[in-house]
Amino acid sequence: MLNLVLPMLLVPALVGTEPAIQAGTLLTYRGTIERRTDDAGGKSRKSFDLSIWVARSDGDGAEVSWMVDERGRGEWPWFERAGRLTLDAHLQSHQSGPVLLYDRGAGRSVVAVPLPFLKPDQELAADVTWKDQKLNYHVDKADKVADRDVWQITLRDEYGPKRLFYLDKNSPLVVSGAEKVMLGQGEEYQLKWELLGSEQLDQEEAPKLSAAFDAFIALRGKLNLPAQSQEVEWKAEQIALLTAQVPELQKKLAGTALEKVAAAAKRDIDLQADRHSAVSDHASKYMGHEVQKFSVSGLGADTLSADDLKGNVTVLHFWEYRNEPLKEPYGQVGYLDFLYQRRKGEGLRVYGVAVDGRLADEKTRSAAQQSVKKFKEFMNLSYPVLLDGGPLVKQFGDPRPLGATLPLFVVVGPDGKIVHYHVGHHKVHQEQGLSELDRVVGEALKKK
Repeated sequence: MLNLVLPMLLVPALVGTEPAIQAGTLLTYRGTIERRTDDAGGKSRKSFDLSIWVARSDGDGAEVSWMVDERGRGEWPWFERAGRLTLDAHLQSHQSGPVLLYDRGAGRSVVAVPLPFLKPDQELAADVTWKDQKLNYHVDKADKVADRDVWQITLRDEYGPKRLFYLDKNSPLVVSGAEKVMLGQGEEYQLKWELLGSEQLDQEEAPKLSAAFDAFIALRGKLNLPAQSQEVEWKAEQIALLTAQVPELQKKLAGTALEKVAAAAKRDIDLQADRHSAVSDHASKYMGHEVQKFSVSGLGADTLSADDLKGNVTVLHFWEYRNEPLKEPYGQVGYLDFLYQRRKGEGLRVYGVAVDGRLADEKTRSAAQQSVKKFKEFMNLSYPVLLDGGPLVKQFGDPRPLGATLPLFVVVGPDGKIVHYHVGHHKVHQEQGLSELDRVVGEALKKK
């Protein structure tokens, strides 16, 4: 299961007419996250760099842009690696800020990186305490970090100590910190970060960096993606947009902190454009073709053969159907189940096909079956799930050799011919669900 660690709100600040952080400042932090238990060789460790650009700062608040560069244990796709936040006069923001995507092996977790700003509404000294909602702060002592005079501060929540950090005595910057983070099934990890550098950009560099973030955020908005999208297969119209605009984006981001993001965007669109073309050609080979003979079994007494398809409209959903690792958007099968429930009275049949190489080996088949069963029960799916070690998806046009990933949706009409072949997740409409698939199914049902 995904475990979302929500961003911590900044502590209320003393409102004044002077800006708390100076506009034009570029801050660079480096950090790690790793499991607290013994971990030989640091296998659980993930490192990252966080860049924060202060574009505006005045007595009313600030506007900051951020970028995260992750290394090891997974990473966000390029379009999720940067963003912008508006901070109020208290240097607070209720928007989602910098986050890491941590691959635990058994699943992925979203981990928030606290913004490194703090300006309490009182003068600090040893043993000073204050409370912000359910968070309790205690100034432990004065100290020094990298020749900076700092306050060592402990933050506690209702469960105990959560964060230890060092606040610059002369500015609202947190220069380093460590936070306890619980991921997965209650495993304890530690998130650490420290300030590497703070520089004031000159009159030539500052506008260039602001323009780079403007261009990135504008393009991100045009893609119309849900927040924190972990994987995306671009649609034809998105590929056309990115193909036209990414080269210009590269020019605007060149020589800035976002240069790596632009390079990742170019690699992604080149790869996906080629793959999209190959998959389209691949799909055309199967559309309109009659399904060949096959027979496959599933959980319990569920079975399906080519003969069962005749006279019916059938959706085959080829996917892993594994309970671990559980990756978004696994919840899309719930929309497929909703479609099945709504249309089964008209004669629609839906079969999930769990594609897992372990099913082809007697030694691992039982474990794979249990994983499928647990997932089906977890999602409370009403449609049957078949088991495929590989041959069935190959017969229906496995897209994986082309570099694409499952799921694969195949709709077979009442004449036994394929009327729909779709690689990747269907777009979900909040009120209509899988509207594109529903349209295809509706047209096929009219021909029964």
